[in-house]
Amino acid sequence: MSADLLLTLTPTEQQDIKIIRESGQFDTEFYLATNQDIAGSGYEPLVHYVKYGFREGRRPNRNFRPALYVAQHPDAGLDSRNPFIHFLQTHNGCHIAHHGLLTRFRLEDLSLGVRTLEQLPFFEAGDYHDLNRDVARDTTDLAEHALLYGVPEGRRLFKALRVSETLGTLCIGTEPDHATQTLPDGPVPDSIGIFYNSGGNVFIHEIAADLHRTLTEAGLNCVLLDENTDPDQRPDLCIFVAPHEFFHIGRGQVWATGSIIQDAIMFNTEQPQTLWFERGIPFLLMSAGVIDICHQMARSFHQAGMPAIHFTPNIDTTRGYLLKEDMTHPMVRVLPPACRKRPDPLVPFARRPLDISFFGGSSAHREKFFARNAGFLAQYRNYFYYRKFTTPIDSSPRDRLLSRLAAHVAGHSRIALNIHRDEYGFFEWHRIVKGAMANGSVVVSEPCLPHPVFRPGIHFLEETGRHIPNLIEWLLHTPDGQARAEEIRTATWQLIGTPAGNRARCARIRGFISYVWSTPEA
Repeated sequence: MSADLLLTLTPTEQQDIKIIRESGQFDTEFYLATNQDIAGSGYEPLVHYVKYGFREGRRPNRNFRPALYVAQHPDAGLDSRNPFIHFLQTHNGCHIAHHGLLTRFRLEDLSLGVRTLEQLPFFEAGDYHDLNRDVARDTTDLAEHALLYGVPEGRRLFKALRVSETLGTLCIGTEPDHATQTLPDGPVPDSIGIFYNSGGNVFIHEIAADLHRTLTEAGLNCVLLDENTDPDQRPDLCIFVAPHEFFHIGRGQVWATGSIIQDAIMFNTEQPQTLWFERGIPFLLMSAGVIDICHQMARSFHQAGMPAIHFTPNIDTTRGYLLKEDMTHPMVRVLPPACRKRPDPLVPFARRPLDISFFGGSSAHREKFFARNAGFLAQYRNYFYYRKFTTPIDSSPRDRLLSRLAAHVAGHSRIALNIHRDEYGFFEWHRIVKGAMANGSVVVSEPCLPHPVFRPGIHFLEETGRHIPNLIEWLLHTPDGQARAEEIRTATWQLIGTPAGNRARCARIRGFISYVWSTPEA
């Protein structure tokens, strides 16, 4: 800066230049690209911005929009002061200067969320722009737009190909992280709330109940709660199960504030290729840590810099089978008489009255499988619950027995069929482990993403959809197949019901909660 130019700057302007330069948030390339009229002015871009640019409404970087900031912080525009200076001094360390459509969060929370989204393996700014061409790429921070506007507006964040490639990479990597390690025990909160939304999916309620039971077995003081709890009376630590539905349904929306989310742990159950997962992204990224029911997803959050662990709860030894009052329901009356009694998971494979069972919603992928194999499957004693869902499977009279029915039918079935809803091959823990394995069925599944505990060929059987009929025939009609089925059932039952395994899971989740609780940022 020349001496002549320096003389034209007031002490305040010189101080402002120092503050902005030290912040590192002035983007010279952006300023020149969006203000081409100053290229030949002779002014250093930062000096021009401080002396003239801010008064003309020019922006110092992609993130700072002066009109929006002043509208949200009226004192920033008093006395003709530069609002960017107000932002830097008031929100030290933030790079997000407005709330977008997420007005119930602090700028500090939003900045953390955007930075984390940028590191999340599923996100790429160019992909987001390709999916949302109306967003100006040159003048917009695309990660910021995705979080602050894209999610609330229902836009798609992740390209299908990117999700597929990322999941493939996450299946290969072996570096240690919170997803696989047992963390040492330490201080834990005095009280923990496990939250589910009472208007959401009944199976999420089951997962929350299993998590509550596991934490209690781990010696933690916890209680199972729903969205109707008073937020001002919440426990020391909140764990929100299925944030993609908890914060969007009914009174769950009152919990969607930065002061609650920043100190909470999220238990993610959704898959990254879905719009539901994207709806839960703000709560996941701005939380203190993530528990994920999918191993690969936990690794993705860890790679984004978040405390994250893959965890599946212990399974209750008491099964939720059909009740006496369920017996008059039309879906129960179609069961053979032998299948209406209470099942015993230990009944051998060959003595089970149903050959094949399936529970799930309709999808294009499943439709192709069932249409192609309808003639083959019709030869067997089946119970298939296959329907198009337009709302969550909740606790209404229509749906409230479905959870009990699924477990009950699996307890009488030789084979529990797992056909994925799409091509991504998630290991759907609730369907495979809790629903089928724990009730004595042999799981026959399309190929799944690798699981660190449950192994294909040992605890369940994998086959491509085209060849699943051949596998079913072998299991049901040959001595070798039936012997193999009993080996699978025995190995699975030993894994699920081993007290030592349950204790190890308790130690892992207790260690993770202690780690998150004792981390200063949490």
